[in-house]
Amino acid sequence: MSSDFPMQIPSDRKSTGGVADTFDMRNGLDPTRLTLAMWDQAWCLRHLPDNSFADYDRVLNEAADRGYNTLRLDPLLQWVDLRSPETVLNFVDPQMPYMPWNWNTAVTGPVGRWQIEFMGKALAKGFHYTLSAWWFCQEKWGPKPRRVPTTHVEAAEMWLELLTVWKSRFGLKNLIYIDIANEVPYFLPGFLARFEKETGAGWHARSDAFTPAQIAFLAKDLNDAMRLLQREFPELRFTASIHGDLRWLDVPLEFDCLDVHFYADADPRWTNRTRFHDYMDRLFTDTEFHKPLSDAAMKTHAAMAPMLRARQRAKLLAFAEWSQRRGMPLTTSESWACWYYFDSPDLDWSWLLEWAEWSVEDAIDARMWGWTPHNYVQPQFKNWQDAPWHQRLTKRFLKS
Repeated sequence: MSSDFPMQIPSDRKSTGGVADTFDMRNGLDPTRLTLAMWDQAWCLRHLPDNSFADYDRVLNEAADRGYNTLRLDPLLQWVDLRSPETVLNFVDPQMPYMPWNWNTAVTGPVGRWQIEFMGKALAKGFHYTLSAWWFCQEKWGPKPRRVPTTHVEAAEMWLELLTVWKSRFGLKNLIYIDIANEVPYFLPGFLARFEKETGAGWHARSDAFTPAQIAFLAKDLNDAMRLLQREFPELRFTASIHGDLRWLDVPLEFDCLDVHFYADADPRWTNRTRFHDYMDRLFTDTEFHKPLSDAAMKTHAAMAPMLRARQRAKLLAFAEWSQRRGMPLTTSESWACWYYFDSPDLDWSWLLEWAEWSVEDAIDARMWGWTPHNYVQPQFKNWQDAPWHQRLTKRFLKS
């Protein structure tokens, strides 16, 4: 642009506690409330006879009956090319019997065709959806990736390719937003190592604040990707999901919406008592650690629930203020009690489900656009069968 013309500079300041803004972004959005179900890879890789997504009509009807209007889907763009939907892809057994959300057996089939079948049914039934990439690229689990991105700009380039094909095949109606990388910085291949190399400090080096170099690195890497996508698809919304890590509040992100995942394991008082970080890796494969984790979680909940909730609410409300100030409506598509749990005779769910019930009221108080009760809104979990429980919570949020 010629220097003869004025160019405004985007700027921002943290809240000074001035006049509260009563403008509600959600009133101009459709839908005005999102009840989200995190289906990620399972909608494709559990579409096998006798598996939880074998019958697409059944699971979609059950989701609607339970009050969910928005599905979070990983289109597996590192593996699937919808221009060749009959290509047969092979996914090996991940050897993790308690892998809850993704897949836990060998899968072979035309995954692109399965996606086309699913999307036709989901759109016909009126569902909204988001697209989110986990960027699993390990060849020990799946086919050779078509491309392995290491920056968010490279990921955005792959999204541009996918969205061009997606638009021609499905249109873009009911696509709420695209989460270009799930839970930055943890899943994009090599990103954590690159972050440390280029900023001089690792992600966990300090918990109080990012360094100026880290803020600049994150802002450039993510905003360059947003700019590329926003220029090519102005009709769509883009984001990258993050954890409820308050350090993010110093990063000037240009997201169109804000998907934040809030978890109890960010509270040291919870992890100290439950020893979650000690058990976590072993829970995937060994039942021996299920009961001690469950017992500790139940005791922690009984002793500390109000205090843990208060701290999580404070964090949620801080992100809510940030989202309002920067014009990024706030959602959570996975969240709240424990990011890793599953059905096991030795794992008691009662504490987790009570936490999920609090989350509705907390989400309403934070004027969230989108909410989910927990990570386990999928038909392979026993809690899915308790339709009245889901209906009660979704109805409360949708009417708020």
